[in-house]
Amino acid sequence: MRRSFLALQGTASPFFSRLAVALRERGHAVRRVNFCGGDLIYAGGGDAWNFSGRSGDLPEWYANVLNLGDFTDVILFGDCREIHRPMHPVSQSKGLRVHVFEEGYVRPHWLTLEKHGVNGRSQLPRDPAWYLAQRSVTPASPAGIPTGYNLRERAFHDIRYRAANTLYAKQFPHYRSHRPRNGFFEYSGLAARALRQRQHHRDAEQVTRELLDGAHAYYIFPLQLNSDAQIVVHSPFNGVRDAIEKVLRSFARHAPPETLLVIKNHPLDTGLIDYRRYGEQLARELDIAGRLRFIDAGHLPTLLDHARGAVVVNSTVGLSALHHRRPLIALGTAIYSMPGLTWQGTLDDFWLHAEQPDMHLYQSFLDYVVHHTQINGDFYTRTGIAMATAGAVQRLESAL
Repeated sequence: MRRSFLALQGTASPFFSRLAVALRERGHAVRRVNFCGGDLIYAGGGDAWNFSGRSGDLPEWYANVLNLGDFTDVILFGDCREIHRPMHPVSQSKGLRVHVFEEGYVRPHWLTLEKHGVNGRSQLPRDPAWYLAQRSVTPASPAGIPTGYNLRERAFHDIRYRAANTLYAKQFPHYRSHRPRNGFFEYSGLAARALRQRQHHRDAEQVTRELLDGAHAYYIFPLQLNSDAQIVVHSPFNGVRDAIEKVLRSFARHAPPETLLVIKNHPLDTGLIDYRRYGEQLARELDIAGRLRFIDAGHLPTLLDHARGAVVVNSTVGLSALHHRRPLIALGTAIYSMPGLTWQGTLDDFWLHAEQPDMHLYQSFLDYVVHHTQINGDFYTRTGIAMATAGAVQRLESAL
């Protein structure tokens, strides 16, 4: 059956243009919308509209665009971007299927493709019994084939995308990125972090040795990016510092006095907000400075394997914690937050009373999620894009 796709903003990479080519080769129609210079240079061939208006104009503009063609589907990356939010009610009123791409729920080697929405907007059930019932009809989740993903290729595409935004700024005068900092500040922060990378690894290894050799009981709290929609939209926090404050205050009051808290920074954090200084200063005020360890690197599987428990907002690290059988609490909206997998009580009670997850339920959940929402591939490398394109075409064609 021939389909007609309207492609909104994708990743800072050639993935959406490769996907458009593959869909056209299968006989489908694809028309893209460019919102900025980066979209323009990665659009590739084929029909496209350039939107140069203000975000407030989008509801009416989307409605007019959908009236111009016989579109059946909408594809986009990141359902919470400001330019994408107006499409949800418009597409629903028109009866169109919306397909959302996002970074993988399962890491590494996977990306997410869901109908309607992802993460907090995902329509995945939150009922443990439902997943247990699906176990008998859901294939076992395979190990992902490595894609060759690396930060260099991702950074190259991101820099090229941002440079094009600057080059074509006059053509898209009202465009504002979903990322709050401009590229110069972000890459300055990442460059400074890269220069300290060896020291970060040495410090993390020293902390890990201290924890394991001393047989210290500890909890781990992995941070997320401050601009991530998971924090901005799908959490109760105003930002990562707000989350750090909640966790530290609860830990100081309610965690067993002999336990430590390990805060692990996100590997792509720019350093523009000094979470280490903030956390250590707050720990001194709470009189728990000796119980806090802050690391900017470290081998997460090892840290999870020996942790007494893990605290996340809604990070994909939560699935890794479940894989390592660690008691887990999710403070935001997460697809895996349900009885049997995560602690459903308060954070104050978590420190003393949380239990290990039900691993039969975890495997049932993982198998379903991988089979129905994950695609083996990535958005940034040649091999990963080829794998992702093939998987996405198959998934999109089956979504009837």
